[in-house]
Amino acid sequence: MRKTRLWKISAYAGLLAFLVIAGFLAWQLMKQVPTAGDWKDTLKILSTAEFKGNLVTVKNVRNFQYDASGTPTVEAYYDKTYDLSKLVKVWYIAEPFNPGSPFSHTFLSFEFSDGSYLAITIEARLTKDEQYGITAGLLHTYPLMYIAADERDVIYVRTNINKEEVYVYPLKATPDQGRLLLTDMLNRMNDIAVHPTWYNAIYANCTSSIAGHVNKIWPGLLPRFDWQVVFTSYADKMALDRGLLDTTLPLDQARARFYVTDKAQKIGYVSDFSKQIRQFDQKSAALTNSINKK
Repeated sequence: MRKTRLWKISAYAGLLAFLVIAGFLAWQLMKQVPTAGDWKDTLKILSTAEFKGNLVTVKNVRNFQYDASGTPTVEAYYDKTYDLSKLVKVWYIAEPFNPGSPFSHTFLSFEFSDGSYLAITIEARLTKDEQYGITAGLLHTYPLMYIAADERDVIYVRTNINKEEVYVYPLKATPDQGRLLLTDMLNRMNDIAVHPTWYNAIYANCTSSIAGHVNKIWPGLLPRFDWQVVFTSYADKMALDRGLLDTTLPLDQARARFYVTDKAQKIGYVSDFSKQIRQFDQKSAALTNSINKK
């Protein structure tokens, strides 16, 4: 009798747990991605792109300026037409979070022969009363957002305002591959503007989303589901190990060479900010050349 009662209690408990889990999963699957909200100032406006032959006009390229606390003081956007035939280089930017943190933010920037740069950063879209949380990031909590930005916004705020460590690595990509990569990202940006989707800390974060675009150009080059994709502070190591970064330096030396925070803080907010932070020191260049000759 007692064993029968315990078995029934266990069965009811198991059924209740199953119903709770099933109900939670059903709720998550049925949740609609919000398109309206009191978004954070930097996440209010969606970027889109219009293609016409080799020309692409990117609308709402973010170009904010910030005070010492990181609060926007100038909320500026511009529309700019880029000639895809003049794309010459792709850059992979990594920004590790707090020292010891297993996470970082990664994004791409595209360089054109006329000296212009277009950064594309993939982020969780938060409202003003939200703070990003890893647990919430695993659930249907934040919309996914592709932001087109000026480097004097998206890099400068990290190096000069937030005082973060930022690395700007050259990607091993031909101009044709770079054009395909940028086009794919801009098409995804347009699709999200029409069909919003959820951010996810594992399979739809900044690094895994970039991996998805990269794999369309170089099939299977980067894993979509890997510990280095989840623990994104190792994303630059993964990119280096997979041959995506255009350097033969080992990781520590590559990080030393392509570290830009000190230069950015030295030059400040200047019109040729992007060019100046890429003036890598001659000692590192000589080291790279000596390794390449071996």
